[in-house]
Amino acid sequence: MMYRNLIFVVAICALPRVSTAQARPPANCTYQTCALGLAPVWNGLSVVRGDSERRVATLGFFLPGDVSSVFEDDPDALDAARDAVQIRQIGAALTDAGIVLAATGIARALFRRDWDKLSTALTVGGGAALGVSVPFQFAADGQLSRAVWLYNRRFAR
Repeated sequence: MMYRNLIFVVAICALPRVSTAQARPPANCTYQTCALGLAPVWNGLSVVRGDSERRVATLGFFLPGDVSSVFEDDPDALDAARDAVQIRQIGAALTDAGIVLAATGIARALFRRDWDKLSTALTVGGGAALGVSVPFQFAADGQLSRAVWLYNRRFAR
C-alpha cells in the first residue's frame, strides 16, 4: 500500500504543469511581452512567452502534457494545440513502447549472453516503433507551431 502511494506521489510530481496564471497573458499585452514562441528542451518542445521567453507549457516527447490552456483565448489556435497534443500522445506511446521493447531485447540478450529470436524480435520491434514515432513527433511539433502562429496573429499591425 505504501509503495502505491509513493508511486502516485512521484507520478504527480513528474507531470508537467501549467498554472492558469502563467497561461493567461496580462490585459495590456504587446508583442514583446505576450507573443508566444517555441523553444526546444531535452524532453520536448516548450511554449514560451515574450522577450523573456518564460516557459508557460511543455509538449513532452515521452509524457505529453496538455498545452491547450495557453491558447484558450483563440479558438483556431486552441484547435491546433489540441491536435498537437493528440498527435503527440500517439508519438509518445510509440516512443515509450519502442524504448521499453528495445531495452528489454538488449537486456535479455545481455543477460542470457545469446541473441536468440525473441531478443532480436524485441530489439527490432522497439527500433521499428521508435522509427514510426518520428513522423508523429514532427507532426505534433508542426501543429504546435501552427497554434503559436495562429495565437500571435492578434499582434499583427
